[in-house]
Amino acid sequence: MDEAEQFLTTLQLGDSFFPSGAFAYSSGLETFVSGGLVRSREHLMRFIESYLLGLAGRNDLLFVKLSWYGAASGNLDEIVRLDRLIHATKLVAELRGASTQMGRQLAKVMKGLYPLSIAGSLWQRLDGPGMEGHHPVVFGAVCGGIGVELDKTLLTYLYAGVSSLVSAGVRLIPLGHSDGQLALNDLKPLMMRLVKAVGPLGEADISTFAPALEVRAMQHEDLFTRLFKS
Repeated sequence: MDEAEQFLTTLQLGDSFFPSGAFAYSSGLETFVSGGLVRSREHLMRFIESYLLGLAGRNDLLFVKLSWYGAASGNLDEIVRLDRLIHATKLVAELRGASTQMGRQLAKVMKGLYPLSIAGSLWQRLDGPGMEGHHPVVFGAVCGGIGVELDKTLLTYLYAGVSSLVSAGVRLIPLGHSDGQLALNDLKPLMMRLVKAVGPLGEADISTFAPALEVRAMQHEDLFTRLFKS
């Protein structure tokens, strides 16, 4: 895959039009908004920063990297093992369910777009009992399998996640779309810093710490009205 095709592919994967189902999840943001804890663009940015630092940087993003290497070396068993490992780190049912539903949808779409890539093999494994199909693992695997460079894979994964949360905030708070774009722009340095920081990390560095976000995600199912699934 040449540089121009990589660029177009990452645009496609990071686009809100891509049917991963991300638009249906708020990762607990809806509970924060419902409780009056997130009421402005500044509040939304603090929420997303906490999400990135506590849940994504040393967990999801690191699993994207590890899975990318597994796919680049053609080691499907390693990808399945990573999928089981990340499943053990997803303690909240709604966050765990969002991750698997998005991952399975991603694999389904990618096997249609790239039928000769590892996405087809992943889809076959997902039909069996041994793989849950978590989104970070599937994302890293399909990007590594089709030849998207690692740094582009990591940045695209983060951007797609942040963009989805900003979109949720715009609808929930609500905010104007200009505020949403300002939030996205202001979060770029953190996204780039996280991608750089994950470079030297390995499996021993996997960790999460975002108790407030996880508690609010657990409380989401008890909200009187809900726009999102998580």
